[in-house]
Amino acid sequence: MEEKKEFKSDTVTFTMERKPDCIVEYKVKVSPEIVQKARREAIRSIAKEVSLPGFRKGKAPDALIVKKFPDALKERWQKSIADTAFRECQEVAKIPILSQDAQITFNVDKQSIEEGAELTYSFETEPEVPEIDIEKLELAKEDRNTIDDKKVDETIDQIRHYFAEWEKISDRAAQEEDYVVVDVDVIEEDPPRKALTNTRFQVNREKMAKWMYDLVLGMKIGDAKEGVSVPDEDAPEEHKEENPPKKVRLTLRTIEKAVLPEIDDELAKKVGVATATEMRENLEKLLNKQADDLVQKAYREQVNDYLIENCQFDLPKSLLQKETQYRIKQLVSDPEFQRKLMGMGEEERKEAIQDIEKQGERAVRLFYIARKVIQDQNIQISPTEVHQGVNTPLEAMFSDQSDLYTAQEQSQEQRAIAMSRLVLVKAEDYLISQAKIGAPKPKKKAAPKKKAAPKKKTDKS
Repeated sequence: MEEKKEFKSDTVTFTMERKPDCIVEYKVKVSPEIVQKARREAIRSIAKEVSLPGFRKGKAPDALIVKKFPDALKERWQKSIADTAFRECQEVAKIPILSQDAQITFNVDKQSIEEGAELTYSFETEPEVPEIDIEKLELAKEDRNTIDDKKVDETIDQIRHYFAEWEKISDRAAQEEDYVVVDVDVIEEDPPRKALTNTRFQVNREKMAKWMYDLVLGMKIGDAKEGVSVPDEDAPEEHKEENPPKKVRLTLRTIEKAVLPEIDDELAKKVGVATATEMRENLEKLLNKQADDLVQKAYREQVNDYLIENCQFDLPKSLLQKETQYRIKQLVSDPEFQRKLMGMGEEERKEAIQDIEKQGERAVRLFYIARKVIQDQNIQISPTEVHQGVNTPLEAMFSDQSDLYTAQEQSQEQRAIAMSRLVLVKAEDYLISQAKIGAPKPKKKAAPKKKAAPKKKTDKS
């Protein structure tokens, strides 16, 4: 913790001490001159507000005001001393207060017309971010997705499906390449839990989990089958851990066939370009940009992890509380989160709140680090960079629009959030440009399977 610093002016002498959680404490000795002036101002302010027999407002003698209103006088006198002395201290020490509405507490320890006064102040200040040793920043190389003809063809196929016309099938069972709309209920829970509702899948082994593919083939509208939802063997380990096998009931609601548009100039015009050739060329550029953006995003995550681990400093409690409250408010406004919250037990709710608090602290910490990087490196930021618009529907399909807002929707809060993100991104990208890029991270090995207790066998239908 920083040692006490001493400051002095013609009217105040004080020490400044930094305490945990970005609290600053002043111990101040105030000259008799300020105390006497504050007393005169307090008497005048009371005199202007009260009416006493035989005197007009503001004309009552000082001695009478002192005698009649001792408590009010003491309160205003102390407040006047405190306000004047604090302004004097700030002129000398220049310690930034956290915000305009930050609370400044004070206590008058001693007060005398002849000897002056002694006060103690406490307030939150801006965090002191330490220097960042960029020389030590090393990032693991991130792999970039390959954009080839196959990838472009697959994406054009997705665009065709977006503009497809859907033909209802009612006279036969589901077959390969159909589209089915299904409900899935987890029936091993009591009561059964809805896992999927009115969700569309293509009946294609590459695009559907094997357990669902095996169930759906041959089903007719209204049929229901039970089975076990088992992640595919080649599924990522994280997916397997998050989705353990469950006994489910699948109900087939609709069978549809996609009537796809031709890959021609008419389709191109629907996505905002003139010809099919131009659509393909633009799409290839957009996919390459998207691949580059994903790599940059992965590097940003590495940078953030490094900064959180290696750049420790205190944060104001009030700021963390506001950030947590804001995040909870945003989540509670989401009906899906509300349902999830209602299903949690007390311990789960506590863990959820703790997780929100951690995310909030991380975001606040990264903002202050990013701001320091921007200031130290004199990186220019313009508000016009916040709103990067899109020109065609094709661009909209492949753009991250999380920070975009229209002229009708923009608000001070939205602009502040978007600007904060821009500050963070600019700082991250600068640090990435200065970092050493090392070998890729080794692939995570699959965790060894634990032996589970024997389970009752279930029929696979």
